Amino acid sequence: MRSLMKSRKKMSRTTIARILDAFHDSSRVLITSHKEPDGDSICSQLVVREYLESLGKECVLFNHGDIPARYRFVTGVENIHTDISAYDFNPDLVVVLESTSLDRTGDVASVIGDGVRIINIDHHEGNTLYGDVNLVDDRASSVGEMIYKILSEDGFVFKGTTAENIYIAILTDTGRFHFSSTTPDAMRIAADLIESGVDTRRVTDQVYFSMSEPQLRTIGEVIQSAEVHLDGRLCALTLTRALLDKRGMSFSDFEGIVDYSLQINGVEVGVLFKDISDDVTKASIRSRSNLDVAEIARKFGGGGHPNAAGVTLEAPLDEAKRLIIQAVKETLDRND
Repeated sequence: MRSLMKSRKKMSRTTIARILDAFHDSSRVLITSHKEPDGDSICSQLVVREYLESLGKECVLFNHGDIPARYRFVTGVENIHTDISAYDFNPDLVVVLESTSLDRTGDVASVIGDGVRIINIDHHEGNTLYGDVNLVDDRASSVGEMIYKILSEDGFVFKGTTAENIYIAILTDTGRFHFSSTTPDAMRIAADLIESGVDTRRVTDQVYFSMSEPQLRTIGEVIQSAEVHLDGRLCALTLTRALLDKRGMSFSDFEGIVDYSLQINGVEVGVLFKDISDDVTKASIRSRSNLDVAEIARKFGGGGHPNAAGVTLEAPLDEAKRLIIQAVKETLDRND
């Protein structure tokens, strides 16, 4: 049974000290995150790797799921492995970032040996505190913000790629400083990173405005087929395997397109549905009001933040749509 050290209220300095001690005491470190990685998890992993390698540690980064197209420009991203069948590493420490439970790391969980110390760093409600040391702060904008604070306690200086990667982590997990997670702390850290030399225009252009023509045309088809429900309060987008096959693309090429579901005036909740298989559908849910979409996702075993959440349903596309739309309706009715 792993010892549980809660720090949900704030980032406890005692817990940070335990994490830093574990970093210094380790020799071989596996760094991982949730399956279907995003900007926060990818860039935070890369920063932790650079920090640990500066201490002379041997590090391997493994994720379950492809790197989304918009992050393939990130320096060092080629060092994140995704083929678990090629895994051949014997770590004495595992660092898990932005994952509410160990099974959310997907196939990576299967290669973590019994008795290996686990550091769990997360900013989501509902974290199961599965680590030997758990640092969970659901007020933090991102794991990137948490990593900045942790490593700063050890005197680590953020510059060059480490500064840029923490900036990308905060930028993307706050929705370009739009979500309610955009706290004063997040803005102060972003300001420090900009002062260190981060080129905000270049980063924002790369993440949000550098898609290929096939991506743009596919997004156009997704938007063209948008559905509006609940008297204009919900907009649903659908990205299907058939459409991707037609373009020769994959789901990882379209991270973030759920944001288009909130473009219509009056829409309070946006959802992107993806038919992962005939019987599995993933729903990404967003809101631009005080409506907590993480609560909706949790009804089906998912989770996230009040304005951005997700869930994978073991249901065909049409059934998944019915279930999510009904759950949104019930939540809206209860909040009216």
